[in-house]
Amino acid sequence: MDCQASQLTTKERLPMNEITTRGQVTMDPMSVAQVFKASNMFPDIQSEAAACAKIIIGRGLGLTDYDAMAGLHIIKGKVVLAANLMAAAIKRSGKYDYRATCSDTECTITFLGQVDGRLEKIGETTFTMDDAKRAGISGGQNWRNFPAAMLFARCVSSGYRQHCPDALGSAPVYVEAIVCYCGC
Repeated sequence: MDCQASQLTTKERLPMNEITTRGQVTMDPMSVAQVFKASNMFPDIQSEAAACAKIIIGRGLGLTDYDAMAGLHIIKGKVVLAANLMAAAIKRSGKYDYRATCSDTECTITFLGQVDGRLEKIGETTFTMDDAKRAGISGGQNWRNFPAAMLFARCVSSGYRQHCPDALGSAPVYVEAIVCYCGC
């Protein structure tokens, strides 16, 4: 190998259709979309274009391609963040955190934010099975089998929207739809 060639920066050696993220070389979004679509890992993806859109949106939010595929959903033309993505964004933000107490009937999350360099309570959100019944969302299989997890998902999405909507940039939070792959 030519010594001068080995001294080129990674950016100078990359083909034009590749980008670098966090110091790693990544494929162009359509190539990644083709791989994810062919893998059948994501049953909600009906086309390579839909997968590519999720990847591009995710990259814009600073997500890895896998996190975008697993944590972003396109429902009725809107990007919906999965609850686990919101929870991770809160934890990773450096400005927010949360503490959750959940049971099969209720979930309460205390949201913390940076105030004068310390994490302090900025709000609290509770979501109950009664709330889920009133909203007409508690009848599905996931609600029957994993009520605490489903309550957490609704509670964190509500709290994210109320107390730390900028934890993942300015991505809007839509929680009208429940994303489920198991017929709930």
